[in-house]
Amino acid sequence: MVNCDGTSSSIIAVTKCTIPVNTLRIAPFMLPWGSIVYSKVVALNAYGDSIESAVGSSNIIMTEPDAPVGLSEDGTFRG
Repeated sequence: MVNCDGTSSSIIAVTKCTIPVNTLRIAPFMLPWGSIVYSKVVALNAYGDSIESAVGSSNIIMTEPDAPVGLSEDGTFRG
């Protein structure tokens, strides 16, 4: 299980926590491929919990990445 509670200095440094798709595919979540995932955030500090954030934009658990975009005919990236 991934711990996104901010105890890791790397999470604090980048202000981001990524949950691997395999974590969402196993217990207790058991989300099938193609599931749409929404998230909310609650901040916790010495004063207590914040109110929940608004629901973030959704993500879909996919088995294949999207096709690349911005490639030229010679295969170089033009982004």
